[in-house]
Amino acid sequence: MPTADEVTIQEVLDLFDGHFASVADGVANGEFAFWIGSGISRKAPNLGGLIDLGIESLRVRAMDPATTATFYTKLEQALTMGEGTLDELRPYYHQPFKSWPKSGAIRTKLWTKYSRFLDIRIAGQPADYMLWEAIDIRQAFADPVQPAAEHLCLAILILEGAVHEVASANWDGFIEAAVSELSGGADGLVQVVVDPNHLRSGAGIARLLKFHGCIRHATDEPDIFRPFLTGSHTQITEWPDEPKFAAVVAAVTGLATNLHSLVMGLSIQDANLQGVFSKAKKANPWPWPPDPDAPGHVFCEDKIKEGQQDVLKIVYGAHYADHMEAIEAASHLRAWAEQVLIALVLNVLSRKLASLMSDRLHGLGYGVPTDDVVSFLHDFRNFIAQLAVTDAADGSRTPYVKQAISVWSRVLAVFRTGGLPTITGRYEKVSASGPKQLLADANAVATRLGDFGIAMSLLYHGQAGGHWRLEARSNEPLEAGALAAQGTWDGAPLRPIFVVKGAGEAVGLDKAGALADNNAIVIHSDSTWSDMTEGSGSPRRVRKAPGRTGRSPAPTRHVSLQEILERGEDANGLMKELVSELSL
Repeated sequence: MPTADEVTIQEVLDLFDGHFASVADGVANGEFAFWIGSGISRKAPNLGGLIDLGIESLRVRAMDPATTATFYTKLEQALTMGEGTLDELRPYYHQPFKSWPKSGAIRTKLWTKYSRFLDIRIAGQPADYMLWEAIDIRQAFADPVQPAAEHLCLAILILEGAVHEVASANWDGFIEAAVSELSGGADGLVQVVVDPNHLRSGAGIARLLKFHGCIRHATDEPDIFRPFLTGSHTQITEWPDEPKFAAVVAAVTGLATNLHSLVMGLSIQDANLQGVFSKAKKANPWPWPPDPDAPGHVFCEDKIKEGQQDVLKIVYGAHYADHMEAIEAASHLRAWAEQVLIALVLNVLSRKLASLMSDRLHGLGYGVPTDDVVSFLHDFRNFIAQLAVTDAADGSRTPYVKQAISVWSRVLAVFRTGGLPTITGRYEKVSASGPKQLLADANAVATRLGDFGIAMSLLYHGQAGGHWRLEARSNEPLEAGALAAQGTWDGAPLRPIFVVKGAGEAVGLDKAGALADNNAIVIHSDSTWSDMTEGSGSPRRVRKAPGRTGRSPAPTRHVSLQEILERGEDANGLMKELVSELSL
């Protein structure tokens, strides 16, 4: 089994098709709460960097004659906590901490003692001095980077209705920023909860419980939200019983009680969170074995951490000792959040399209061959997964995710509207309904997304069969196509491809000039265009628009998927019909 660093998106999808199929199904249908920690925000100010800031602040004040009496002992308290030898370190006190030979070792030791480090008290100063003043947490988070692949994929899962509850220990605002970016700045989609009053605000399509506070809220309104920033040992110890946290604690405990938990980047080493899972178990124990349902808790890690093992021991009680190997195998998804979340997005989207495709094909009287057509979609999903590789310059899959969002949103927007997305960067969702509710979503069915899935699956299968080569489009002008295709014969032109819902969208493309002199192919989900032009002598060509002059435009070929579906008797028949119609 590859390590979490090595595992590919395809390999995670294989796990979702096999050993973790119940998890994939549960996530797609909204059965999981996501528990998020700093591991998914790798480009946020990390704990090591904050430790450096804290020690450097103590060092500067310890070396200042005006404050040395107060801070010298506190500096040495921090260094001793980091298992440094003071006699060896004192010669370096007048140098920046990062330059010390032992700084890395001290930082590493303090990483697992961060709550104790933040609990160093300074006489005459507030209890949170280390976080608020020494580290200056506001400045540390003042200029955040853009949301990464993890946040963008989590936002997609929220917009697609797969994730309704997120519990986050992170102070950053990346999840909120990702949802805002992909929704085109829509308000109220996520109910962000920092203090109890937020629980009474308007519900969104998802709820984000920031149970250790939020730096954005604390920066904007410090008098209200600074006290909710939780990090020190004392704060963590008192958190379960502190009155101001009571309502949020109850909400977090409710997630652990009633929803499966998918844990990413969160070690659960703190006693307050372990206590949450203990209370949840007493209220509604998780069974072992869980079959046919997903296990109660799944950890996305290279190796299960000690705190996570503690949770398994707590929730499964006596079963843990008797079934330790099986419980850990079912609860340990050996992949990082980045790979898991990308795979989950591909899984959710393919499940939704497969459901709509099957419904459409069954409506036409197709039986067993339906599975063959849907298998083309499965192959297409896997092909896309294989493209999801780490960018050498960025060190992550974020560039891939951003490009994939752009390509997907362009293709789907053209299908629905005959134009490009109206807001740059906005994600085009299939539906906020989960797979089980999708066929009851009149809007999703009425927009003929089953036809969209069939068309895209057949186009990919044509590429896989060597009939043509597809080329993605993202930021190009509309006339470049929703995507492009090129025949495999020498000298074959690259032709724009538009997959549209119907004639109205095709007319919109023509009015926008997208079909002018570019030899485009327009695939219609219905037969309206063909019916309208029947008997005109040229049903698959767009005549020169009134008022245009010069040479005759290259013909636009119009293809009716409806007619192909009516003529084809099985998956191979559909493919032959499409190859014949496209004439690439």
